[in-house]
Amino acid sequence: MDATKHEILQLFARRLHPLSAKLTDMLNEHFLHQTERRGCGYTQATRVMAEFINEPRDHNDFDDLRLFADYSVSGLKTVVQQAAAHHLELPCGWRNLDQNPQVSALLAQHPNPRDAYESYLKQEVAFQHTLRAMASEVELEESKLLCELIEDIVLPKDAAALGLSSVKTLLEKPKVGSCPMAEKFFLEIAHRKLLRLGEINIFVDQHNQPLMLEKMNMGDNHSCINLVPLMMNGVRIPPGCLFSTSYDIDTLEKRPNRQLKGWVIPIDQCEGFWFLRLTTMAVSPKNRARAFSTHFQQQVKNGLFSPESVMMSQLVTVAQEQV
Repeated sequence: MDATKHEILQLFARRLHPLSAKLTDMLNEHFLHQTERRGCGYTQATRVMAEFINEPRDHNDFDDLRLFADYSVSGLKTVVQQAAAHHLELPCGWRNLDQNPQVSALLAQHPNPRDAYESYLKQEVAFQHTLRAMASEVELEESKLLCELIEDIVLPKDAAALGLSSVKTLLEKPKVGSCPMAEKFFLEIAHRKLLRLGEINIFVDQHNQPLMLEKMNMGDNHSCINLVPLMMNGVRIPPGCLFSTSYDIDTLEKRPNRQLKGWVIPIDQCEGFWFLRLTTMAVSPKNRARAFSTHFQQQVKNGLFSPESVMMSQLVTVAQEQV
C-alpha cells in the first residue's frame, strides 16, 4: 500500500473497510483541500464528520455508513428485518449489535453459522467489534480523535453512562464561519486579550462547571469552543472543537462574569449548538503542525497569537475565573 497514505486510511483498509473516496482525498492532503478557505485535508475531514454529528442517530437509517467506500448494507437490512423470526430483539436496530446480549448468546451457541442470516449477523458483529478497537490501534494523536468520531457516528454512546454532558443540536446551522482563522480570537482569549468591545460568555452545567466558551464582538458572534468532552447525538466531542449557537440574550437567565466582560449562562438555557469542526487546539501543541499541516502554517503566516503553544487548559482557566 502507498506509504504516503494517512495511517487511518491504511488501518481501515487493512483491518475493517476502506473509508470513502472523499475522506481518502482529504486525509491524503490533496491540494484541493489545502486552500485559504479550507485550511487542510484533516480540517476538511472534521467538517465531514460535522455533517454526520449534527444529525440525530437513526436506528432505521443506514446513511452513516457513507463514511465507508461502497459499504453494502444488504446484510444489515436482512439482520434487522428477520430479527423477530430468529427471536432477537434489536432495540438499537442495526447499531451496537456487538453489545446485544441476545446476539452474543446466539453466536456463542452457533459459532459456525447455520444459515445466511447467522452469517450476516456474525459478519456485522465482527465489523462493529473491530471498529471499537480502531482508536487504540493508531499511533497519531489526531488519528485517534478521528477514529473515535467515526466509531461513535456508527456506534453511538450514552452520555449518562460515560458521565458526559449532552448538548442539543440546533435545527438549522447559524451563519457562523469555520475558516482556518476562526481560532484567532480564542488564542487571544487564552491570554486574556479581548478587543475593546469584546465579550466572552461561559456556558456552564448544573454544577456551575464551564462547558463552553463563546466569543462576542470579536470576529463572528456566537462562535464557541468546548472546554471539556461533550456528547452530541451519541458522539463524543473532544475538547477544542468549534461550535456555533443562536439565542436571544435577553431571554436567558444569566449573571455577569467575575473578571472579563460577558455572562455566565446555564447551557440548558440555550436552544442548542451546531458542531463545525475540530480546531487546531484540539491537538496538543507538539503534534499540531503535523496534524493540521497547511492550516497550521496559515495561522503562523497570518500572525495569530501563539498557535504553536496555546493549550486548552489556558482557556479552561480563563473560563473558571469567570464563574
